[in-house]
Amino acid sequence: MVLFSIPALASTFSFGDSEYTLVETSGISWADAKLAAEASGGHLATITSAAESDFFKSQVFKDLSKAYWLGAFQTGDENRQNPTDNWQWVTGEDWSYTDWSSNEPNNAAIDEMHLSADSRYGFKWNDEGSAVSKMINGYVVEKPLNPTPTPIPGAIWLMGASLVTVLGLKRRFKK
Repeated sequence: MVLFSIPALASTFSFGDSEYTLVETSGISWADAKLAAEASGGHLATITSAAESDFFKSQVFKDLSKAYWLGAFQTGDENRQNPTDNWQWVTGEDWSYTDWSSNEPNNAAIDEMHLSADSRYGFKWNDEGSAVSKMINGYVVEKPLNPTPTPIPGAIWLMGASLVTVLGLKRRFKK
């Protein structure tokens, strides 16, 4: 895995409740892009609506060439018979919106099980394999703009309040 030795440029964009960072780094594999996105506190971008797809095409991918990894993968099609089946987002979000290029996905290569947005197709989607890393020019990281704070479980709060009370009573009786 080569994450930090590849020179990279990054640009950030906002849409809805998310911030997207386009990382330009030639030849990165989908697996390494996924790891790098997670290491930065996000995940490979998921595009779940036509409005989001239009935003990507008009803003994120504007004036770019080549292809960029997105956060979807396919499982369960080892025999390359059902290229449209079993696609899923890295986040577990519902796979209900697609923006495939015509004749895609097609499993043209042995391991075309990762999603890219490809300039050859107007940044519509293409299923890609590890062999095409040379055609990949980067990936998109998605992070929430306003992350939900992690609530403190009630039991921990009660334990803390109890300790404060006990320490307060102990001090009071020592006087």
